[in-house]
Amino acid sequence: MWLMGVTVLLLIITGKLRMRTTPLLPFSLVACITFCFSYSTLSEAYRENDLKGLLSILLIFIVSTSLLSGDKDSENVIRGVLAAGKINIIWILLQTLFWNFLKIDLNDLVFNQTLHMVENASQYKASGLVSTGLCWNAGGIAAAIILVAAFAGSQWKVVALISSILTQSSTMIVGVGIVILFFLFQYLFSKRLKNNKIGIGNLFIDMTFIGLIVMLLVFVSKIQDMFNKVMQTSLDRLNMLFNDAQLDSSATAHFDYYSNLPDLIHWMSSKQFLFGYGIDCSGLPYTKLTRQYFSLDSWFLESDIVNTFLGMGIFGIVSLYFFLIYIVIKRWKDARIISIVMVSYIVCGYFYDIQSVTYYWLLFIEFALLNYKGQMTESKKELLK
Repeated sequence: MWLMGVTVLLLIITGKLRMRTTPLLPFSLVACITFCFSYSTLSEAYRENDLKGLLSILLIFIVSTSLLSGDKDSENVIRGVLAAGKINIIWILLQTLFWNFLKIDLNDLVFNQTLHMVENASQYKASGLVSTGLCWNAGGIAAAIILVAAFAGSQWKVVALISSILTQSSTMIVGVGIVILFFLFQYLFSKRLKNNKIGIGNLFIDMTFIGLIVMLLVFVSKIQDMFNKVMQTSLDRLNMLFNDAQLDSSATAHFDYYSNLPDLIHWMSSKQFLFGYGIDCSGLPYTKLTRQYFSLDSWFLESDIVNTFLGMGIFGIVSLYFFLIYIVIKRWKDARIISIVMVSYIVCGYFYDIQSVTYYWLLFIEFALLNYKGQMTESKKELLK
């Protein structure tokens, strides 16, 4: 937010501030209306959520409108996120190895014991330490790793999939899985494959890379045990989704977000139904209904759909998904992989609040994808080698 604020100040000083009509405009306008209606009715903690949410959305709207009108600037933004995504993938692998081989919590060692940045830098579940990258919750970096799976080389795609499984995050596994499935279908049904014109050199490198991973799993018992434990956790979650198996506490909480919607709607006034309780203030009505997290001063639900609806009302959720679906349709003809990425983000939004996490940074990336052309040609060539 500070960087966005400084950028807006520089745009004003240099006379480069531009206000254009973009598909993000409706969502920004609804955010302003929601803030005006809700701010005076909220507690101090929820007022802070409301204000931060409004500033984030407006700053992103102004900066993206002024700076991301061409493909070059958009390419620079996406390149930066790809670099961050790759760093997080490497960090996830290091976390996993440090914990399983040395019993060292890497995030705690670096960010708590050494840098004293936070008291709690790691996440633990019944299976032990969960690798979450440079983030306390893997959902916060899911969007960046999905971009790596979409635009980086084939080796990075494999590592992105492995790292998503290691995080045990349903959001990331589903999101990366959608992108990988798209590439598999496109590869299997491509004309070059049908004509047996596969690039032998590139295929050899990919198969060697995958073979090395398989060998590690087969011959190194520690790695095999580690991966089996993580895979079992992921399979248990899939079993919960598609069968009648008992849900764990996290899955139950997320399922309740949707099952409680009828009761939540029943208690909304007309104004709240249209414009919500306040940006990122979905926890307010939810706590009143269920008493969940009653001890917290403020919180918001981990779901794009329910958080946006309760926070910004029916106008908020319609304007948000208008923006997302607009990109899907806009890029389908010239860059189908971008549309698939957007579909992945939309699906992930059912499992987690990836749009609003870390102050709506993803809106800025999605706006950049509207004009992004940087690796389209390269990716298509690689796919069809």
